[in-house]
Amino acid sequence: MNKHLSSIKKTAVLVAVSWLAVPAFAGLGGFIDAQVGGGGAQSLGAQKNTNSQIADAAVYLTKELGRGKMMVDIPVSYRADNVAVNAGFATAFRSFNTKAQAYVSWGYDFGLSWQLGRFDSPFLNEANDTVGLNAYTTQGILFGALPRMHNGLMLTYGQGPVTVMGIASRADGRVTAKGSEENAEWAVLGKYTHDMMYVGAGLYLHKPTTETHQLIEVMAGTKMGDLSVDAQAIFTKAAAAGAESGIGLGASINYAWDKMWSFGIRPNYLSKVTANNADLGALAGLGSDSATVWHRATTSGSQFQVTVGPEAKMTDEFRMRANYTYNSVKANANANSESNSVWAVSGVYKF
Repeated sequence: MNKHLSSIKKTAVLVAVSWLAVPAFAGLGGFIDAQVGGGGAQSLGAQKNTNSQIADAAVYLTKELGRGKMMVDIPVSYRADNVAVNAGFATAFRSFNTKAQAYVSWGYDFGLSWQLGRFDSPFLNEANDTVGLNAYTTQGILFGALPRMHNGLMLTYGQGPVTVMGIASRADGRVTAKGSEENAEWAVLGKYTHDMMYVGAGLYLHKPTTETHQLIEVMAGTKMGDLSVDAQAIFTKAAAAGAESGIGLGASINYAWDKMWSFGIRPNYLSKVTANNADLGALAGLGSDSATVWHRATTSGSQFQVTVGPEAKMTDEFRMRANYTYNSVKANANANSESNSVWAVSGVYKF
């Protein structure tokens, strides 16, 4: 064990010195996702007009050195709701937003690796960048109930089919003024993979106030020929006195009927769970950005959402997607359901 710890210290120094001495990035990549869509939340007052936007885009800068890697993710978007949803933004253009990443990592022969910086959460059941969503133009509401970013340290240990991850970081991957948001978050996540299936479970804890936000995640998936199925359940308790436990259920079913065309259907359900994504909240008729309070906000309502649509792989770099999304929202158990629908067509170019 002492030998392993000594190796970790030496390689950490090597990584820092080498990357400072050789600043040039060896890898350059990214994507752009241009979308046109319409519909929206009737409960916000009116249907949204048809709009076009750069829904998501990013430039990825990477550098590898031996067993190590440095990565910088620079996200970009040009959307009308960048102005309306988030206070402090005066234009529709936004860069270096809440999805930005910057981290270093290193791996060892005995199965341990570490990642230090700001990085996507492993709790996500869907990719944080829309380029990784296959047939879908945006993430589902279950995605919005999970931690999205971490700003700290993640340790990963893998042997054979078993992988275990531990995280110590700041909440939501943010750095803020000294105060309640400076409290740390802790998480552990395990996954077992065998042939074409996997199962996993995780626990996430954060104490932004006198109460602790708790989240338990259970996941499973399989791939059988051209059909793939991923399922997930979450159980949460907001960091508020007297908050009731919430539950979220979701699945993504994708079928590829040839090399070009595939089709996806994704049902999601939340009960007594507050989402942390402004765009998803507005889509479901929930109003303004709740990203800064999702871990301590309470709700007695429920949401159901289903998204369907095809994807066409035009080339290895370029894909087209079309989606129809139906949302049903209940403010509380005794309220009437309010429904709305959204459509979107997306062109994604990956470079």
